[in-house]
Amino acid sequence: MSTIAVVGSLNIDLVIRAPHCPKKSETVVGGPFGMSGGGKGSNQALAVSRLNAKSYIIGCVGDDDFGRRLRAVLTENGVDCRHLQTRKESATGTAVITVTDDGESSIVISQGANALLNEQAILDAKQIFTASDAALFQMESPPQTVAAGLRLARQTGCRTFLSAEPPFSLPSEAWRNIDYMILNERALSFYAGHVHFKGDVLLQAEAILARGVRTLIVTRSAKGGMVFTSGGENFSFDAFNIRTVDHTGARDAFCAGLCVALSEGMPIKAAARFASACGALACTIIGAHPSLPWRHQVSALLGEAADDEYEL
Repeated sequence: MSTIAVVGSLNIDLVIRAPHCPKKSETVVGGPFGMSGGGKGSNQALAVSRLNAKSYIIGCVGDDDFGRRLRAVLTENGVDCRHLQTRKESATGTAVITVTDDGESSIVISQGANALLNEQAILDAKQIFTASDAALFQMESPPQTVAAGLRLARQTGCRTFLSAEPPFSLPSEAWRNIDYMILNERALSFYAGHVHFKGDVLLQAEAILARGVRTLIVTRSAKGGMVFTSGGENFSFDAFNIRTVDHTGARDAFCAGLCVALSEGMPIKAAARFASACGALACTIIGAHPSLPWRHQVSALLGEAADDEYEL
């Protein structure tokens, strides 16, 4: 069993269906309302556990009902919460999500206690990094904290993964401590930074790899994705043909799947397909936590005729 330390955000998601996202000053009559756990850190830690890996969460919640609910759900699903801090000075992070009939979503986040995750919290969890095969980060935590976590993870021998969304500027030192960076095309353009690279995915990817990132994975939703490596092993992978209900949590499921697969020793092409199956399954159910797939579901989607090179 692989062991993954997940550092990041925890939110309660307030989700409502609607025929379309409201325009400025428009009120839209929506459909069903739901409330579930969310936040990229929480989603990825839960997904890691459901994929049969040992999962730790390092983050912050408020001293409130939302925080207690998140801790209970993660614990019930096998996530180790010993380094999940409860902070009295802030409420738990909250996301208000509108999901349209075609499965697209718009999200407004109140960071709450997530903004209090600091470098000391990272240092306090050093033993977790030492015991883990990989560390998985996102950008819903303060960038300086992310940079400190990447540095400590690298020092303790962890393989590092950064789900680089939502896109925020990273301290320059962070780039050389990233083994795997996962982002979408919008974030790719943001991080590449050069106007003359716009629209050229290869040039954008090369610009990021030149900063020290070892492997870059660009997700493209229904179009699949692309992998670029510092060694020049570039390839594309296909998406699974599924009926999309809600994209919320899909990229988190993908990131967790990639991290688990590579930590188990799958080659990169097999790991990308495994991760793609995880992301696809997360699109079939409304909400973040409820949609995160279990290992047997991923195996079923991949099919019985899986490549003998790796074991599901």
